[in-house]
Amino acid sequence: MKCGITSEVIHKEVVVIGNGPSGIAISYMLSGNVPFLTSDFHPDEMLSARLRSVLGECLIDQDLENLAMGLEGRSTNYISLLMDALLRPCADMGLEMKPLIEFRKQGIKIDHIVLGKGPPGGTWHKMDPHILTLSLGSWMALPGLPFNCRDSGEKRAYASNVANYYERYVQHHKLTKYFKNDVVVTNVAPLGGNIERCVSEKSIRNNKKEMVVCLDSDIQEVKSTCFISNALNCLLAKANRKKNRCFKRPHDVIREQSPSRKSRDIENEIRPAVDSSSRQDKTRSISFCCDSNKFCDTNASRSFTDSYSLCYNTLQSSYSMDFTKPRVPYCQNSNYISRVDDCWIVNTVENETGKTTTYSCKYLVLANGSSDLPNKLEISQGDKEPDWLISDMMTLESQLDEETKTNRGEVQPVLIVGAGLSAADAVIATRGRNIPVIHVFRNKSSDLNKQLPENLYPEYHKVRQMMQDGGSTYPLYTAYPEYSLTGVDEESRTVILTNKNGDTEKIQVSFAAILIGSRPDLSFLPEHRYVGINKKAPVDCKTNTIDINKSTHKVNGYKNLYAIGPLAGDNFVRFIPGGALAVVADLYKENRYMT
Repeated sequence: MKCGITSEVIHKEVVVIGNGPSGIAISYMLSGNVPFLTSDFHPDEMLSARLRSVLGECLIDQDLENLAMGLEGRSTNYISLLMDALLRPCADMGLEMKPLIEFRKQGIKIDHIVLGKGPPGGTWHKMDPHILTLSLGSWMALPGLPFNCRDSGEKRAYASNVANYYERYVQHHKLTKYFKNDVVVTNVAPLGGNIERCVSEKSIRNNKKEMVVCLDSDIQEVKSTCFISNALNCLLAKANRKKNRCFKRPHDVIREQSPSRKSRDIENEIRPAVDSSSRQDKTRSISFCCDSNKFCDTNASRSFTDSYSLCYNTLQSSYSMDFTKPRVPYCQNSNYISRVDDCWIVNTVENETGKTTTYSCKYLVLANGSSDLPNKLEISQGDKEPDWLISDMMTLESQLDEETKTNRGEVQPVLIVGAGLSAADAVIATRGRNIPVIHVFRNKSSDLNKQLPENLYPEYHKVRQMMQDGGSTYPLYTAYPEYSLTGVDEESRTVILTNKNGDTEKIQVSFAAILIGSRPDLSFLPEHRYVGINKKAPVDCKTNTIDINKSTHKVNGYKNLYAIGPLAGDNFVRFIPGGALAVVADLYKENRYMT
């Protein structure tokens, strides 16, 4: 038997896009680590009263929305606030209390894969390694491994140490097998029931002693697509000459099966009513089936008495780019088709080798952060963007170091555009190299971040003073408030600055750093322009986050699609575990898992 489509698919129950703190946190919980409430002693008396009734219980099974009632903080997601309150009680008040929860490896292991462009830690590996975190170092920790590094008197941590911590975290909790690093997701397609497994009815009648699997050599990666007990029902139904239909498993069987366990060989004698020769065959183990309403792992495919040909269709090239009219994959010479509802196809390419891999999954989690695409200005320039026009700190610093060596320390001024913390970091880094700074920002009264106390963030308050002063008393710094960058000349490295009255100035620079924020790259997601709260605007992790159900973190308008981390409005690491808990709890309830 041959398939109409020849490429392969690796099936996972859950695919997570993004291997930063968000992807790491949800992988930790998907691998069976679940939180148990160990204490109800909390300074918030109302929260303490609600916790009393679930003391000693697993939070996965509780009404999280009710427990989080009335909590407030620097997140709009109440389950994120709940987890933060339990992990770091009253941390914003300066209290250092023990967590009220502990994670135990008593949950269900759900087969999943985490896809990332680089090593675990995501964008933390792309930051200037010498930049201090906004959060306290201890707040950068994820459940199960403390982060106690104190790199300065203010207890903050260097970005390089944070990045190393996340890599160590994945290794410490033995999550490496769930991570596929250095890959880029190129396309995501919703299938809505268009994944099909095909069983040749002709081969059943011929009773051949073989099973043909249309997969690649890495068959162990596809093993999680099979569902054991349904297979048995299918075989028995066929043997009894019943209709070609798979029967669902009873709920008590579902609860007994874990998605991460090794396959359970079902040792039953199969005596199909076909011919006498089949009755003489020995007992075989069956490890495939036709329905996938619930999770169940299985090992490599095994032969059995009846002849079956299983064709697992790959869907990479079978899905129409017109998402309103998906093209259904098919298997030739097959009369028996079973569908898996509400699935996704994820296409990836490896950075180094260019190898492409396609994953199919029932659940898709967006955890790819907010720093993929730097915001850019609409400025007058040539056919291509000059290489001295920079949009990230690491590139700016490396270019400045190289330029300083080449010109023996004599470098033209650096233009920095922006009034946020990234622009402030660039001002500090440039002046620290004794290079003049020209700082352009639109708002004359720009105050950086008013929520940052001066005793913890003295460097940012120093830049704020420079911006307000205009540079008259600070060497190597000139401020251009209420100006905008409107044009560049690539050859002469000249920039054109324009104020609100239309007056212009031309200045020659060595580099121009445009640091006005960034946004997530969701171009791989169909109709990604419509997933934000404001359907008419692109997703922005500060002003237009993905439209989610606050209780489950499901993306509204999509089936089996979730968003966590900055995409869902949790821009601080300390709130990320709450979003991961919301997703995992919903998976448990939907699939009736018990802790």
